Amino acid sequence: MTKTTAADEIFSDESSFYGDDDEKAQLEAQVSSYDPEPFWVETHQKQLSTIQQQLRAPPPRAKRSSSDVSMEDASPEPSSTPCNQRGKTEPIARFLSRLPPSTTGSASVGPWIWMFNPHVSPSRRSGDVPTLLRKGRELLQEYENESAVLREAHDRSGAKTTAALTRKLNPMRKELEKGILDLARETGVTDGKWMLFPTVDRVDEFWGIVVRAMEKGELGDAAKVATDDGSGSGQSRLICVYTPDFGDVEDVKRVVSKLVDIGLVGKGPRGVYYKSDAFTHLEINSKNEYGLKASMYSSREMLEGK
Repeated sequence: MTKTTAADEIFSDESSFYGDDDEKAQLEAQVSSYDPEPFWVETHQKQLSTIQQQLRAPPPRAKRSSSDVSMEDASPEPSSTPCNQRGKTEPIARFLSRLPPSTTGSASVGPWIWMFNPHVSPSRRSGDVPTLLRKGRELLQEYENESAVLREAHDRSGAKTTAALTRKLNPMRKELEKGILDLARETGVTDGKWMLFPTVDRVDEFWGIVVRAMEKGELGDAAKVATDDGSGSGQSRLICVYTPDFGDVEDVKRVVSKLVDIGLVGKGPRGVYYKSDAFTHLEINSKNEYGLKASMYSSREMLEGK
């Protein structure tokens, strides 16, 4: 007769370790319905860490010629050059002439052209975006439910102003913002970016300045610029200059100060804004229904007293 141990009893199919029958059925249904393909096909290839790793992968070694000239430092063959970012040994001038954002179409290279800081370690991660999205949407839905109750009560009260309602909603909004940013740190989605909006006729100039500063290690860890989507409606193009941690205020300030020094940002009232990737992933834009401020910092606030 086989002796039954305490561990066997705990982990047996009849034990409650796995939950009751209803809970097990629910978990099994979730597992059977989960499809990982969308993450690997759509999300994974767009993550900054994936793109950065592809860029830093060693190029195929060129074949040695019959001459005595070493091919150890040969440039990668054209087929190994990333189509929407600078090749590992590609000269800056060639990169900029190959992919001018003013005329490069999104149909050929995608929505963005990328430039990475060659002085930064490639170990940077983009975090657990799927978990951020799932839990972040739960936080947003919880806020919507609670605020709806308050709004209904306010409507029934017959109050002539919304002052009392606003006083109740503001602390909830602050708590929601804190919850999302805490979640961003927990999931490692700590990237953020300064956003520039040059006009189409100046986007090549702005992008060239950003790329050269990035090459020198003077800005953040990455930058991207929007390509031409073919609609003909855009009067400006977005350039994002990234930092790895939205909570590192000194680094965020250092980058925007450099953007001022190289002439891309002015010190006047019309400044630029910094937004966390967490808010971008959750599609929290200006005039969002939650009443949240979409950006974390402004250049005007950062540069006061500089």
